[in-house]
Amino acid sequence: MKTFRLFFIAAGLFASASAQATVRISIDLSSQRLTATRGGETVVWKISSGRPGYETPTGHYSVMRMEADHHSDEYEQAPMPYAIFFSPRGLAIHGTFERGLGNPRSHGCVRLSISNAQKLYEWVEQQGATIDIVGGTRVAGRGSRDESAGAERAERRRAARRGQPIELEYPAYAPEQAFRFY
Repeated sequence: MKTFRLFFIAAGLFASASAQATVRISIDLSSQRLTATRGGETVVWKISSGRPGYETPTGHYSVMRMEADHHSDEYEQAPMPYAIFFSPRGLAIHGTFERGLGNPRSHGCVRLSISNAQKLYEWVEQQGATIDIVGGTRVAGRGSRDESAGAERAERRRAARRGQPIELEYPAYAPEQAFRFY
């Protein structure tokens, strides 16, 4: 009888620990905003997601791994501070020293200011997170639209204005590149 009581006490403690609220991260590619909620606290920050040809994928994700001081092997050791990896392709939410938050400019990662990335990293490190990415990438400031079609239309307009032939190049994806860092 005593064993059953200890089992139920242990099970109750485990259930309360696993019921601890996780951080909910919502990323809206259309508005280039990240909303993070922890308990009763909600923050909204500007981001920079993947530019045309390197779109950030939409979907529901969980945290795969975290590195506070990551440098990209793919892009000449570019700093990716407070990286929260969510994709097998090596995509992450991370801090950036670059300007231009609020506009798609990355190779697929979600960039934040360093201070916001640090705060988010600390929250996720303490409580875990779920990540939802929705919306389409804005093209030339005209709101959301289908990512690949919009990028192609924008490139055609730019080429036509320059009087140049239209050649669109998109990165090829091969299975051996599945774990590249962007």
